[in-house]
Amino acid sequence: MYIFVVGGGRIGYSIAEYFSNRGDKVIVVEKNKKICDFLAKSLDVTVYCGDARSIALLVDAEMDKADVVFAVSGSDTVNIRVAEIAKKRFGVPTVVVRLNHSENREKALQAGAGHVICLDEFADVFIKTITESEFRIIYDRNGFSIAEIKIPPDSSLVGQNTKVLEELEVKPIAVFRETVYFSPTDNIVIEADDILLVTGSQQAINKLKEHIFGAV
Repeated sequence: MYIFVVGGGRIGYSIAEYFSNRGDKVIVVEKNKKICDFLAKSLDVTVYCGDARSIALLVDAEMDKADVVFAVSGSDTVNIRVAEIAKKRFGVPTVVVRLNHSENREKALQAGAGHVICLDEFADVFIKTITESEFRIIYDRNGFSIAEIKIPPDSSLVGQNTKVLEELEVKPIAVFRETVYFSPTDNIVIEADDILLVTGSQQAINKLKEHIFGAV
C-alpha cells in the first residue's frame, strides 16, 4: 500500500512506523525541520518538509498514488484542508482525519474525510471511567428511569436535605449509607459517598447527573 501521513508528531510517527515496518511505502509530510530530520533518521520512510496544504508539494510527493491519507497534524484547520485536497483533487480512496475538537467533525466529513477521530472524545472516555462507576441507570422504560448515584465528596448536594432532589425534578426512592438504609420519608441530609436511588424522566435524570458530575 501507499500510505501518506501528514504530521510527524507522536501519532504520525506511530502510524508511519507501523506501516513502514509492515513493508508499505510511506510518505510523511511535516513542516518542522527538526522533526523531519528525526523521522528521516529513525524510520524507513520518505519525508517531505513543508506545508501539507501546498499543492505543489503534494504533487511532488505523489499524493495521487496514495491508497490512504492520514491527516494527523496538530491543527484541525490543516487536517481538514488536507482531507479536502486528498479527496477532491487527488481522489484518494481513504482519508482519515485526526481532530482536536469534535465540533469540527462535520467540516472534516464535508471536506472528504471517511474516518474522523476526535481527541477530545477520548478525554470524555477517561472521565466516564470514573463518573459511570458512580452513576448507572438500573431501569429505563417509557421515558422514565431509575438511577443509582454515589455522591462524590465535592458535590453541591452534600449537606442538603433529600427534598432538594424534588427541586431537580427527581424523586428519591432510597438512601444507602454504608450498612444503613433510609427511606425517602426520613428527610435525610445527604452526605458524601451516600448512594441514592432516584426516579424521574430521562431528561430529569440526565440533568441531575450533570448537576452532580458536570457535563460529560
